[in-house]
Amino acid sequence: MRSALRYAVSTAVGLAVTILVGELASGDWLITLSLMPLYAAATSMGIAHREWWIQSDYEFPPSAGAAVGGVGALTGGALIRTSIPAATAGFGLLLLGMAAAVAMVAES
Repeated sequence: MRSALRYAVSTAVGLAVTILVGELASGDWLITLSLMPLYAAATSMGIAHREWWIQSDYEFPPSAGAAVGGVGALTGGALIRTSIPAATAGFGLLLLGMAAAVAMVAES
């Protein structure tokens, strides 16, 4: 995918998430505004290395996926009780971490 199209799609995803959370939740405007660059960066990295996302599923042990899923679910459950923007930011950080790990594996 061309860089300009990837950045346009990433920006659209970031804006869509930010607007949706802004409409659903009140308060926490600083966290809500931080969702735009967070989701744009995670989406851009995911699109840039989409082949590795597909291919790398079988290389990691199931216990690693279970640990990440369990911790993500526990933390997400606690954050959603705090606020919707905080939970969305937590999920975005999880996606960004996974995208960064895939990008590092793809570049090596």
